[in-house]
Amino acid sequence: MLQQLYIRNYALIREVRLDFSLGFSVMTGETGAGKSILLGALGLVLGDRADSSVLRDAAEKCVVEALFIAPHLSTHPLLQSLEIEGESEWCIRREVTVNGKSRAFLNDTPVNLTQLQSFTASLVDLHQQFDTLELTETDRQRALLDAMAGLTEDVHAYQIVYADWRHDLNALQALEARQMRIKQEQEYDQHILQELRDASFQPEEIESLEEKVRAGDRSEGLTQAIQSVVDRLQGDGENLQQQLRKMQQSLHPFEKTDASIAEWLERMRSVDMEIRELAREMDRAGAGFQFDPRALFDMQERLSLGYRLMKKHGAKHSAELIDLQQRLSEKLAAAETMEAEIQSLQDRTQKQEQALRKKSAILHAAREAVVGTWSEQVNSLLAKVGMPTARFGISLRETEIGPFGSDECIFLLDANYTGGKGEPQWQPVRKVASGGELSRLMLCIKSLAADKMQLPTLIFDEIDTGISGEAAKQVGLLLRALGADRQVICVTHQPQVAAKGQFHWHVTKSETPQGIETQVILLTPDQRIEALARIIGGESPTSIARQNAAELLGV
Repeated sequence: MLQQLYIRNYALIREVRLDFSLGFSVMTGETGAGKSILLGALGLVLGDRADSSVLRDAAEKCVVEALFIAPHLSTHPLLQSLEIEGESEWCIRREVTVNGKSRAFLNDTPVNLTQLQSFTASLVDLHQQFDTLELTETDRQRALLDAMAGLTEDVHAYQIVYADWRHDLNALQALEARQMRIKQEQEYDQHILQELRDASFQPEEIESLEEKVRAGDRSEGLTQAIQSVVDRLQGDGENLQQQLRKMQQSLHPFEKTDASIAEWLERMRSVDMEIRELAREMDRAGAGFQFDPRALFDMQERLSLGYRLMKKHGAKHSAELIDLQQRLSEKLAAAETMEAEIQSLQDRTQKQEQALRKKSAILHAAREAVVGTWSEQVNSLLAKVGMPTARFGISLRETEIGPFGSDECIFLLDANYTGGKGEPQWQPVRKVASGGELSRLMLCIKSLAADKMQLPTLIFDEIDTGISGEAAKQVGLLLRALGADRQVICVTHQPQVAAKGQFHWHVTKSETPQGIETQVILLTPDQRIEALARIIGGESPTSIARQNAAELLGV
C-alpha cells in the first residue's frame, strides 16, 4: 500500500505531502491542473527515467519520496544482496540534481534503476491511458487467464520441471557439439597421439640428451688432442722420447770428463721416465674419454626428433610433450565414453519432455475450460461501462512447449459487434482498442481477477474518458468494489466516478509569488459537494448542480 507521497521541486509542484489510505481514492481537478504530474512523480520512485527538465526551480534538486507498506517484499532477493533492513515499510526516494543526474535510495541505501524497477514491480500497478501494456503483452494475458483458471500454482510446478528439462537439454546440446568437434579432430588427434607414443619420451629426457650430446661433441676433440700429445711423446716416428735418447747418446761419451755432464744425463734419464709415465697416463685417460660414435649418432637422432616435436607443438620442455600426449589420450578416451553419457541425457530429456507435454495439455484444457465463462463475464461488464457493442474473446493457440506450457494466449476484441448470426471480427486488443477502451477493459478484467491475484496498489488515470451517465456510474462501482480490500486510486473527470470514492483529493493550479504552482488537498464532505458541483455545472455551479452532487454522494 502507498502510505505517503512527498514531492518537492517537480514540474509545477513546489512541495506537497499526501497521506493515502486503503480503499478507493479519487483525484479530480481541471485539465492541466497537475493530476498527471502527480502520477509522473510517482513513476520516478517506481523507476522511470528523469532529467533536469522535471525541475521546477533549475537551481534546486528535485526530491520524490514514497512510503509503502508491503510485508510480502521482506524476502525480496535485493534486500539480502544489498544488506537492506526492513520488514514491511519501504521508503523509496528519487533525487534529480540540477545537472540532470538522478539517484535512487531504498530505505536510505543507494540502488540503481534496474534494482529499483525489480523491487517496485509488485508495489504499484499503474495504468495510464495509452499505456496499459499488461493487456498488449501475451505473457501478461496468459498470466491473467491462469489466475482466472486457478492455475498459478500448477504453472509454477510446471516451470520447475521445464527448468530442469532446459538445463539437461542445454547440457545435451553442449555435449553433442563437443562430440562433433572431437570427431572432426579425431583423425588428426590420433595421428599426433601415435606420433608421441612412438617417440615415447620420458620426463626430462630431451634435456638429458642435450647434455650427453654436448659431452659427446667435447669428447671427440679431447680424445684427438690427447692422442696427438701421446703420439708426440712416444708414438711412431721422431717422438720426444727418441729425441731425448739421442741427446743422451750424444752426451754419454763425455759423462766422466765433467761432473756437470753426468748430472745432465741423470736428469735426462729422469725426464725420460716421467715422459713414459705421462704418456701411459694420458693413453689410459684418452681411452676413458672416448665416446661410442654409434651411440652418439643415435642420441643426436633422438634429440632431433625431440626438437622437431617440440617445434611442431610449441613445447619448450619434455614435460610439455608428455602433457600433450596425456591430454590427447584423455580426449580420445572421453570420446569413447561420451556416447553413453549422451544416450543417458537423451533418454532423460525425452522423458522430461513427455512429462511436460502431459502437463501442458492439462494446463491447456484448464485454460480452455475457463475461456468461455470468463469472456462472457468480461462482456457483461463491458456493456455496463459504456462499451455495449464490444465483444471480448481469447485465442489459445498451441505452440511448442515453453516456460508456461504450450499455449500462446491472445486477448481479442471486436469493438463494434452488431450481433446477429455473424461471428465477431476479432482483432488482437493491442491493434484495435483505444487508450480509454483498454483502460476500461483492464478494469473489467481486474475486477473479476482481483480475488484470485495478489494485486498491488492499483492506479487508473482517466479510465472514464469518453463515457458518462450510467456507464460512468458502473465504472465507479467497479472501482469501489476493487477498493474493498485493497488500495485503488483513480484520476477522473466524471462526477459519477468521483462520487464513489471513499477519499477525494482535489488538484488545483494557482498563481503564487513564486510562480504557478500545483496544490493538492484532501476534501471534506462539504468540499466534495462543491467540487462535484463544479464538475457538473462549471465554475459557478447552481443550486441544482449542488443538489445533484449531494445525491451522487448519497448525502
